[in-house]
Amino acid sequence: MGILTEYFAAPTDDAAATVLHAPGGPSAPDRRTDQPPFDAVGLPSIDPFVMLGTLAQVLSGRPYGEVTAHPRHGALVCSGGDEGPWIVTVSEDLVADLVAAPSSRLAEAARTWARTTGATVPPHRLVAAVLALAALAGRASASRQSLYCWTSLED
Repeated sequence: MGILTEYFAAPTDDAAATVLHAPGGPSAPDRRTDQPPFDAVGLPSIDPFVMLGTLAQVLSGRPYGEVTAHPRHGALVCSGGDEGPWIVTVSEDLVADLVAAPSSRLAEAARTWARTTGATVPPHRLVAAVLALAALAGRASASRQSLYCWTSLED
């Protein structure tokens, strides 16, 4: 069993909560419009707590305990119960760091991050994940939205 994670942009916590029970998460097309309800990127197995905390540490140079103490780092917005899904926040500090970093710095941070994951995720996959997350962060920032993570258990 693994976890499915999709990072997405929404204007408010309440708006983000509307996708909690959407079949397929925030990137699944809405049945009425055939369009996804949110700008989203699927990053399977990239959890919003430990892995994103480690990325924030690597990218910012701040201690892990400091970046994970941010009140919006993995803060629960809503929960579908013990089995999920769950929606949590991504800190504004990480969003700002992702937006401010040039792609070469993002790739370097991803390779460093890969060494800290215990080799469970290949470096090339983390580079692609960081670049996709940074692009989403840029779009969210430009439209004054926040980032969230929809997480669900995978059978």
